[in-house]
Amino acid sequence: MKDEMVIVPAVMRTLNIIEALFSSSEPKSLNELSRELEIPTASLFRIMKNLAGREYVTVLEGPPARYTIGHKPFQLVTAYRNRTDRKQVIKPVMQELTARTNQTAQYAVFQNGQFMYTEQALSAAELNVLAQLYMPLEINTSAGAKVILANQSAEAKEQYLSGIRLHKRTGRTIDNMEELKKELEITKKRGYGMDDEEFTAGIGCMAVPVFDGEGQCTAAIGVTGYIEEYRNPENFAHIKKCLFEAAREIQERLY
Repeated sequence: MKDEMVIVPAVMRTLNIIEALFSSSEPKSLNELSRELEIPTASLFRIMKNLAGREYVTVLEGPPARYTIGHKPFQLVTAYRNRTDRKQVIKPVMQELTARTNQTAQYAVFQNGQFMYTEQALSAAELNVLAQLYMPLEINTSAGAKVILANQSAEAKEQYLSGIRLHKRTGRTIDNMEELKKELEITKKRGYGMDDEEFTAGIGCMAVPVFDGEGQCTAAIGVTGYIEEYRNPENFAHIKKCLFEAAREIQERLY
């Protein structure tokens, strides 16, 4: 049996106001909106004050004061379109990367104070190493997180590291903060990050930075597979070459 929608009057009124302002070719006064939407002016005023405070509505001085749609809805639409456009660019590159390396590819970002994977592409291998998307990554066990943080300012690095605790997942996990800082320095110098059985025994990962149009590291693209694939120098060089080419292609297409 389908759940019936629960009507919340305040929410419905707010949505009706936003839709009315979107569809209107000119600003509306409080009285005009009150008559059109059948909302008492006192209630309407309180809602409009909140919407204006969050920039969903812009107030044009009167008399009488008039209202038009604000900046926030357009910012949200733009952000959604940009995210969709990025996915359309990133996904094919990741799929090509999996075909060339025969490993699972992941795209990592730093978002809301957390490192996380937002995209993943599986290879044709019989067994893929899967990661959970949109789940926090630990800096000391993730190649993608390491390479993003390594390419931030000294202040940003210190601020992030001062607010975390390091957990040991395997015998190879770095759980000493000074050692981790040295690892980040090495990561930036060589240009790529590594997970050398630090999250799971027998599994390795390599990631490289993705820079935006202003030269800021905004993301990382990486691959994950069995550690033996990284122990072979020729295969290691091939994986690294493929990653740098994938990052460069994403940068050229996005920025």
